[in-house]
Amino acid sequence: MSFFSEDFLSWLDQHADEIDKHSCEAGNQLIERIAAEGAFRVGVPEVLGGRGGSDQDVVEVLAELAQHSLTASFISWGQRTFIDNILHTNNPYFKEVYLEKLLTGEYAGATALSNAVKFLSNLEDLNVRIIEENGELYLKGRLPWVTNARADRFLTIFVAGLTDDSGESYVVAVPSDAKNFSRSDDLEFVSLQGGNTAALTFNKVLLKEEWILSKNAVQFLAENRPAFLGYQFGLAFGLAERSLVEVEAELKKRTVLTSEWQTQVQNLEAIRQLLYQGLSDREYFVTNPRELFQLRIDIVDVVAQSLLLELQAGGGRGYFSKSTSGFIRRWNEGAFLPIVSPSAVQLRHILASA
Repeated sequence: MSFFSEDFLSWLDQHADEIDKHSCEAGNQLIERIAAEGAFRVGVPEVLGGRGGSDQDVVEVLAELAQHSLTASFISWGQRTFIDNILHTNNPYFKEVYLEKLLTGEYAGATALSNAVKFLSNLEDLNVRIIEENGELYLKGRLPWVTNARADRFLTIFVAGLTDDSGESYVVAVPSDAKNFSRSDDLEFVSLQGGNTAALTFNKVLLKEEWILSKNAVQFLAENRPAFLGYQFGLAFGLAERSLVEVEAELKKRTVLTSEWQTQVQNLEAIRQLLYQGLSDREYFVTNPRELFQLRIDIVDVVAQSLLLELQAGGGRGYFSKSTSGFIRRWNEGAFLPIVSPSAVQLRHILASA
């Protein structure tokens, strides 16, 4: 059963290639169009304006989007992850001021925690620092790659480290109209170009107390990492599902691929069940992160194998530039999944060094 309306999915299918290849008006409309379907309210308590539901429901919504456009699914992952973080902070400011605006898409949520997740795993230093001058705290630094950073009306969440010797780091969220905060032009990608991805620069931005979600970033990230990573599976599930459906439609003519198709269908379902079992207890992947990391590595392989099967099943017609199959877009989208942070290689590094 589809979560989204036929009208919306028809619009998304019509604009999927444009959104994938270009910074465009359709891409700028995506967040609000997806929000109008109620997608960001899934998994949010009803008392806070949500529709209720579980983390598994959020993944399923993102998976349906990814069957039609990975760009749509990816920006929705960023939006929904941002919402999840403000739902789980003790600071009420963002729930009171911005939650409904995020649920409606009036504001975009630019989740810039990749640097922080790598920092938590000792793979990278923090890109933004907190400096003190005359008793005031300021943010200084640059986030090189942030999606959902629209031209205006967005919030970005990230981790900044104090420059003193305490080793402390804060989780902060900054509105796009903050003084001394700037956005670059859209970065140029081979795919997902309509996702409003840019570099963000903090040139001594005054850090307001209400912007701090947590003064213990390590603990906050560890507790919220299962949703951050878990929701990303929706991108992979949807893309793999779509490719395997395309393969199934060709099996009568390509019977030699049947066994490989069945293997990938089974692998996909096995990963889904393990993920959902872990997400059903929010503490499980907090205490067993290695299992989540391995599943992320495994699903990247399933997507790659599914896309390769789709290419073989469809044959040369999918390789024409004017083909309407959508295969080349999915092929390019699939190339993104191994590198989205934390990347498959980074996760392998973590598992090998643990």
